Amino acid sequence: MSEPTAFQVPALPAPRRQALRRHLMNEIERPVRRPRRMLVLAPVAGVLAVAVAVGAVARPWASDGAPLIVTVAQGDPGGATLLLGRMATEAAAGPDPSSGEGEYVYVRSRGAFAEVGDGPARLKPVHEREIWIPRNERGDGLLRQPFFNVPIIGAIPEQETLTDVTPNAELVDLPTDPDALLTKLYRDRDGRGRGNSRDGAAFTAIGDILRESLVPPRTTAALYHAAARIPGVEVVRGVTDAAGRRGVAVAYTERSRRDEWIFDEQTYEYLGERSYLVADTVDGPAGTVLATTAVLQRALVSNLGQRPER
Repeated sequence: MSEPTAFQVPALPAPRRQALRRHLMNEIERPVRRPRRMLVLAPVAGVLAVAVAVGAVARPWASDGAPLIVTVAQGDPGGATLLLGRMATEAAAGPDPSSGEGEYVYVRSRGAFAEVGDGPARLKPVHEREIWIPRNERGDGLLRQPFFNVPIIGAIPEQETLTDVTPNAELVDLPTDPDALLTKLYRDRDGRGRGNSRDGAAFTAIGDILRESLVPPRTTAALYHAAARIPGVEVVRGVTDAAGRRGVAVAYTERSRRDEWIFDEQTYEYLGERSYLVADTVDGPAGTVLATTAVLQRALVSNLGQRPER
């Protein structure tokens, strides 16, 4: 099936368009019956079709847009507090990735996303994405990824300057007390008054921060402790990211869909994310993958568009 064209809708305000683009990996719509459209996970991170640009890796997705089904493993609710506590301890004692020289945060990632709608969800081929985010002051950023059309947002070019971008320093300016942090996340969701449940929205918000930011150690630890306090969070083992790396996942399930943050089981390094159905729906049987991503590199760079050494 050919790529869908963008719906004809009034132009969005520039700040809203920028926010949607920047979070392109994060706002997967919940599976419901609707006209076929591209599944979008909105800063964080991009969508659609192109071949792997770097190296040969294990590819846990189909390149021809076929449905991808994975085993729905049993989650371990009791293990979440223990795992996230260990991760928090490790993070608090680690180096600060946001220190050093450079005016921009650079993140390179890879992902494959599904179309959902009138029939089984079909995973699109993997693509690579690069983003440059201002480090300390609000200003221009840069996004590089394949050209595609996205419903609502419209056509996204291969390279686009992002205007008035929230800087990394502001994104990670969060309470380091886990209870205060979780209260803030709940309050932010309540202020919007729509979308996921309060717990689901808090889980999603933490995932946004982990994905395309450089977070100080104490804040990272607080995010993990806060996640452990969200009812329904569980551990899923033996999962794979979009680069073929195996790890352990911190997961949350809502409306027949499980969202996972994937970490290296030894170092607790953040690897990527995965989303899939846990029950049979109109979009496919249980195990149908809706998205798979991998963060490949994070760094501080001096200039907009500059790439660090790989």
